[in-house]
Amino acid sequence: MLPGALSPLTADLVRGPRHTAVVLAASRAGVYLGVGDRVLPVLTSDAFALPGAVRLGQPSGEVRLGARPGDIAVVGAGAIRLPTVVVRGVRTWRPARVPATCATDRGDLAHVCTVLRAPLAGGDDWLTAGVARAVRDADPREAVTALVGRGPGLTPSGDDALAGALLVRRSLGRGPRPGAPDPLLDAVRARAWATTAVSAALLQAAADGFATGEVVDLVTAVGRGDAARARSALPAVLAIGHTSGRDLVAGVSAAFEALTSSERVAV
Repeated sequence: MLPGALSPLTADLVRGPRHTAVVLAASRAGVYLGVGDRVLPVLTSDAFALPGAVRLGQPSGEVRLGARPGDIAVVGAGAIRLPTVVVRGVRTWRPARVPATCATDRGDLAHVCTVLRAPLAGGDDWLTAGVARAVRDADPREAVTALVGRGPGLTPSGDDALAGALLVRRSLGRGPRPGAPDPLLDAVRARAWATTAVSAALLQAAADGFATGEVVDLVTAVGRGDAARARSALPAVLAIGHTSGRDLVAGVSAAFEALTSSERVAV
């Protein structure tokens, strides 16, 4: 039996009645379980702390979950029963979240833009152009359709960029308001079928302001117009995945520039 720490975003799955789950993906750092229409990551201590994950106390070199894509597991009654190991929820942890608005002092917005652009030289213009349209257009459905699910892997490039944009909106106080329509979020949810279940879950988490601690640090600095802090936070984000970190930064950069264009002084 392995002890695990539960996220409040998915603790109900583990503590609730038993349900059959399927292994969607597996790596040395953990597994992703599909439980109905939700995703439950089970990750080692050295993996990036995804907001809905059950976190293990051991690093990837010390634990083998013994699961492969397609395997069946059972989730519920306080535990996750994989084919060769049981993970029991014994405590909780608090996922990082971008403040609903960071913009008490915007600082030097132009310098923040410069910091974010620096690692993107020679990148894919379709990401930044698509994100700018998605956050700016009154009807973002066409822009979102061109992004969601585009690119390889568990979290395609277009999704990573959109996640960055959703987080930036929140940091600037431009996110969804209770009872008010939100065309961007509606468009993203309507296209969830076009991407992986893992990526769709991370997009929903981003819409609610949740991400890994590294990403939250960057977006919080950006929302506050703190160029120095943004620069120091960038390397950890760029290290996420093969291209996920860079794609997310592209989304953060494009959304920030589009949403603050009338407030900045040209560099």
